[in-house]
Amino acid sequence: MDESLVGDENNHTRLETIVTDGIVAAVLRSRKYRAVCPDTVRRIARRELANRGDVKTAVKETKRKLHQVYGAYEEPVDYHAAHTRLAVAYETRSEAEVRAVCRGLLARHASTRERLPILDEFYPPIWAVTGRPASLLDLGCGLNPLTIPWMDLAPGTRYHAFDIDADRVAFLNRTLALAGCLRLARCQDILCQPPDAKADVALLLKTIPCLDRQEPDGARRVLTSLRTRFVVAGFAIKSLGGREKGMARNYQAQFLALAEEQSWPVTRLAFATELVFVAQLETGS
Repeated sequence: MDESLVGDENNHTRLETIVTDGIVAAVLRSRKYRAVCPDTVRRIARRELANRGDVKTAVKETKRKLHQVYGAYEEPVDYHAAHTRLAVAYETRSEAEVRAVCRGLLARHASTRERLPILDEFYPPIWAVTGRPASLLDLGCGLNPLTIPWMDLAPGTRYHAFDIDADRVAFLNRTLALAGCLRLARCQDILCQPPDAKADVALLLKTIPCLDRQEPDGARRVLTSLRTRFVVAGFAIKSLGGREKGMARNYQAQFLALAEEQSWPVTRLAFATELVFVAQLETGS
């Protein structure tokens, strides 16, 4: 190869990196996205720069994409105050008090707010299929680790929580400690770096559509890389605006097609606000 062409290619790559760094810095300066995992911002920024071609538009489109996959589900949470309320509740040793505080916090995120009406009945039928896990991954977890008081987990359960919000991850590690779990929450983009930890169960509760919205076949890549015995895939049956739009039917068809391709036995569990599939992976731990 012509050395001048190699040089041009290297220069182009360096320039692209510098420009992408600038887009990432601009996005992370915004109050709304300052705590988002830099790997996530960079992954989206790189794609938008390639598609749009100019920095100003790429910054705008990166923020728009982050709103679609992250910001639209969020309400501001004072994590310091939230931890204080939780710590006081745990000090009472009252399960009812702990659950009451957790319910209030779970209502601050769209995904877990929708799960509140079914929370008392949610985990028993799942564990009936998987067995009560001694270790689990919660991928794209949001505030779902606050449902631990409903999970009936044994002391010492290894709960690996993955989210792209650094502030939330710090809060969740403090919450896991209150619940008697190890501090295993991580700020990690699972599309850039799928989890490599072995576990009994992986929870992807309303995470799969979000992954595919960011990258074609993103969910497939994550699911087929997991080193778990079971995957619990949850899907919303209505949009954020409350419309059904055939969501349950479409999600069921997509997930069952992947499960059939991978030869995963699947159990379907239908709740009032969520459709859940429990798949047993052939290459589990």
